Amino acid sequence: MTTLSIANRDMLYSLSWYMSARQTALRAALSFRTQLSVTDQMDMRVHYSGYFLNLLAATELFRETTTLQPNDFEAQLYSRFVFDGFQDGEANYSYIRELRNAVVHRGLDITSAAHIDGNFPMILAEPKVQNQKRTKTFVAFDKYLLHVIAKCESVVGSVMLDCLNVAGIFEATIDTEAAVAEYREAIEQSHAMPEGVKTMALATEFKPEWAVAAHSSAMTKLRGALAPCNATTPSAP
Repeated sequence: MTTLSIANRDMLYSLSWYMSARQTALRAALSFRTQLSVTDQMDMRVHYSGYFLNLLAATELFRETTTLQPNDFEAQLYSRFVFDGFQDGEANYSYIRELRNAVVHRGLDITSAAHIDGNFPMILAEPKVQNQKRTKTFVAFDKYLLHVIAKCESVVGSVMLDCLNVAGIFEATIDTEAAVAEYREAIEQSHAMPEGVKTMALATEFKPEWAVAAHSSAMTKLRGALAPCNATTPSAP
């Protein structure tokens, strides 16, 4: 059985955080109803933006990981991120990447235009986005932002899960000796724990099975974080 490296373990925990945060952001974004106050409009913008910030942070983390083998995430993503009328997966991914970049670097308000469905604001997707040098243009692969999100949800998490399964991540064990050493080092280097508490903690036996249980719980959370969000139009009350 493969032993998970510390680098891969940390990557997985970061991936879980980003994908969980994207779930939280979307859940919050979908909670808004008309009439929207000025504060509501600002909060809605923050949460829809947060969805793409976290989703793209996760995809870029996966794309840039060199210790996870095999890792054909990028190729798999581009081949599966295709939709009716939009068959270029790389261009579709570039749209959401540059949408995120426009939010982060140029302050794009991706909630500036909307239609109202019952009392639910259906945000119109930015029709086109450009790269920073303005040399390339990418078009939205749906009219409404929620439908763009739904298409992201139908592909991204499942590609990640498939890649992790092929790499044997969920069957891998952790180095318990390294985990115990890391635990002790974290206590010794803590800037928050009083010295007396540090002494007590270091004197307490840290059992290897605790690290195994904690990692197993983290992997369960990761699976949940990779699950697709419900991105359908909420029903009016």
